[in-house]
Amino acid sequence: MDVAQLWRYPVKSMAGERIAHAEVGDRGIPGDRRLAVFELAPHPSEKRLSARDVAGLLRFRANLSSGSAQVAGPELESARWDDELVRDRLSRQCRRELELRPMPDGAFDDSPILLVHLATIAALSAELGADVDPRRFRANVYLEGEGIAAHEEPQLVGREIRCGEVVLEVTKACDRCSITTRDPDTWANWPQLLRHLVQAHDELIGVYCRVKVPGPISEGDPVELL
Repeated sequence: MDVAQLWRYPVKSMAGERIAHAEVGDRGIPGDRRLAVFELAPHPSEKRLSARDVAGLLRFRANLSSGSAQVAGPELESARWDDELVRDRLSRQCRRELELRPMPDGAFDDSPILLVHLATIAALSAELGADVDPRRFRANVYLEGEGIAAHEEPQLVGREIRCGEVVLEVTKACDRCSITTRDPDTWANWPQLLRHLVQAHDELIGVYCRVKVPGPISEGDPVELL
């Protein structure tokens, strides 16, 4: 097996960016999900929001530039995450008063690395009779090659995986939600996808992993089950 793709998502629930290399630490890929969206009105909230709460977040994308997150989206070419323009365009698009706040430890639903094998995506495409874009599943690490069969990732809970020099411990299968039904480019809704996941795969695609041994990881690195 090999590392097929690496991704980071500087703002939780916004589109992310594909990267060729990362220096993985205890809290995952630097810059990944280190910002999250919060509601300002009618009262400031401490509950971070996701696209499950506000689907419009998926219309924005974030990348790191010179160590800072940049956000782009509808009526927003690109601006630093704390620019007033970002707050204005985000609130206008989502029809709620929103702002971005730093999350130094990461805005993770579980462990800091989400891993999916592309064989699972290919199998889903065959099952549904339509191409399934891997980006729907917002993984950090996509694998390819022999070693894990389609839909087999949940069976690895408790196992360790070496990706390049990084060792990951699989902690939990990933329960999927309505975010997967939105096309990453057009945002069109495809509810059949989630219904299929519920009926055929217990709503599970991919696994969460904690970082047991930090280190560098690059696309093309060999992957080994330990």
